[in-house]
Amino acid sequence: MKKVLPAILIAYSCAVASVSVQAAGFETLKVPDEGHPDLQVGVWYPTTEPVSPTPNTEFGLQVALDAPIDKPNGGLVIISHGYSGWYAGHADTAAALADAGFIVAAPSHTGNTWSDMSSPPAKWVLDRPRHISAVIDHMRSTHKFASLIDESRIGVYGFSAGGYTAVGLIGGVPDFSAATLHCEQYPKEFVCAEGLIDAFMKADLQSLPQDAWGYDPRISAVVISAPGWGFAYTEKSLSRVTATVQLWSGQLDDSVPTETNAARLAQRLPGTPETHWVEGASHFAFLVMPCRDAFKQEDPAEYEVICGDADGFDRYKFHQDMHTEMVRFYKNAFDIPQ
Repeated sequence: MKKVLPAILIAYSCAVASVSVQAAGFETLKVPDEGHPDLQVGVWYPTTEPVSPTPNTEFGLQVALDAPIDKPNGGLVIISHGYSGWYAGHADTAAALADAGFIVAAPSHTGNTWSDMSSPPAKWVLDRPRHISAVIDHMRSTHKFASLIDESRIGVYGFSAGGYTAVGLIGGVPDFSAATLHCEQYPKEFVCAEGLIDAFMKADLQSLPQDAWGYDPRISAVVISAPGWGFAYTEKSLSRVTATVQLWSGQLDDSVPTETNAARLAQRLPGTPETHWVEGASHFAFLVMPCRDAFKQEDPAEYEVICGDADGFDRYKFHQDMHTEMVRFYKNAFDIPQ
């Protein structure tokens, strides 16, 4: 995906996306990340102010910029994008959650974005959970909406590498013996073929204490889609997870196949996670924001990789259905009336 992102950025700023427009207020902010560059963060929230009649964001959706917040439900959801993504990669999902009453904050993970891939794997894999906790700290303390957030209603949505991030935040610790054995058996799986497990081993990450992986007990509910290296967790290494979990995976995902990633997590997580294995969905079906005509014209081959779908699969309808299930899940987890 690394080589397609400049083209995707061009696509972001062009033509209105084929997604419904929610009544979402929106702002951007910088969040301090002690000892590191500030995090760029997008914040979506419920409002009664009308959205712009035309796209007024760099991600091509209409929002009510800097509008007053109206009737939040106390829930805060932080979104963690995938490898080489950015804060607005899941803007349609953020807007849908905001329309349902949630405050949603999404950071660009410094060093692991489309425009900044400066962090080596052994660094970004540890930075990501810290970024999410820094955003929670900011939203709960110094942000203007801090008093509107219920500390018992904090959740995360993570896609791909963001799925790994979510697992660490709820207490999961990778088991490198299990990961190494898996890559010996499935060397063509993306994480293995890219040499990520080898890079982690060379950096001696297997010797890190449990707390180095980002556990944040404030997070009580997570939605995880197409999780990266789900095979690296065992029942023992997931044993302290108490958060409520909803899992999503595309049955046609050949980057992080359901059987060896999301399904492994479903089997090994404590309790009974809610699962959605989506027939006809590929890895990138969880993204709609890149899929504009400008991207298709700029690089048709890469457009097909990111935005091509199996015959009969409606990506936009899928997102509407997924958003409905996510809203229901978070409201149930946070005891918010439907």
